[in-house]
Amino acid sequence: MGKSRFAITKTTLLAFLLVSACQNQSSKDSNTDSFDPDRDYFPDKVQINHSVGFDVEYHKNYKLLHLFRHYNDAVDTLSFVLVQRGTPSPEVHADLPSITVPVENIVSVSTTHLGMFEMLDAFDQLKGVEVKQYVSNPTVRALVDSGDIVEVAPAGTLNVETVISLGVDLLMGVGYPNSQNEAYQQLERTGIPVLLNADWQEANLLGRAEWVKLLAILLNKEASVNESFGLVVREYQETLDLVQSRVTEGPMAITGIAEGDAWHVAGGGSFAYNILRIAKVEYPWKNDRSTGSLRLDFETVYEFGVKADFWIAPSHARTLEAVLQRDSRYADFKSIKNGQVYNIYGRYIEGGGNDYYETGVVEPHVILKDVVKIFHPDLLPDHELVYYSKLK
Repeated sequence: MGKSRFAITKTTLLAFLLVSACQNQSSKDSNTDSFDPDRDYFPDKVQINHSVGFDVEYHKNYKLLHLFRHYNDAVDTLSFVLVQRGTPSPEVHADLPSITVPVENIVSVSTTHLGMFEMLDAFDQLKGVEVKQYVSNPTVRALVDSGDIVEVAPAGTLNVETVISLGVDLLMGVGYPNSQNEAYQQLERTGIPVLLNADWQEANLLGRAEWVKLLAILLNKEASVNESFGLVVREYQETLDLVQSRVTEGPMAITGIAEGDAWHVAGGGSFAYNILRIAKVEYPWKNDRSTGSLRLDFETVYEFGVKADFWIAPSHARTLEAVLQRDSRYADFKSIKNGQVYNIYGRYIEGGGNDYYETGVVEPHVILKDVVKIFHPDLLPDHELVYYSKLK
């Protein structure tokens, strides 16, 4: 028997979805009869004070969003024009990809974005996540179970057809070298913009957290983010001022753990060391300028491990026994003997998500308090660890 005339191939389905997505996008951008060219449609604005990865310019009825791609071999800028719903797109920027704001439906493929949605009370706008397994937020997990949020990469690869079928306004991905993959290009050809969030490239806690303003810009929630992020900055600064005024010299710490013959410690120019630096922690490799990890041999780190007061983030270890099982020589470390080994598993779902990479992204003030509590407990006697935990 031949093929049924009602059979739809995957290629035909994708083509149908492509056309539908383009038509839906066009209908959203129409109806500009009530446009007032003299009105400021964005009375509430944000300023980017800590992040190096993005910026925004405000105009009467549109915003220009600039993403600075420092993570590529050649630094470049990708710009988007964000047009207020119900107003015309500016002809002067006709060459730029356009997004209607406020954005109503978003797919996010990184758990680091979820804390931003929570801060802005924007889970209603979140329509898709990569996979539920690695999400720790109970609200998001429940919304996936109810079908209000869809897994768009349950098999580990982004399902383009699923994203298109959701009728979303944009996909927020992660910006990293060679991140412009074929799936993203397919979405862009349908008229679904792909914004690459590169909060990971920031050198400090506040810079990473300020990427919440990117989401606020898309949702027209500038007033909300100015209030909530302003509170975060003030509390962060209060804790930082406390350290600066009370601490002259801190204890020594090492980071990482040996993997085979190599031990990768946090580089002196890295995000991980910056957290220790602002807490005035002595660090053997503070003068190194590596922005990522620094590869050393076991013996080099061992020399400092036997006298370091603390050991931070020994890979995925969550117990002292798990550390000692990897190498019996760790028993010689001062931090092991004194029980001063800590990792970022204070809010972890076994086999799943780690809230350090979700809510923690937009709570730099809490992470700073955790670190200060670990190294200078007398400064914050009432603070209980949230994102960090002591290995037992």
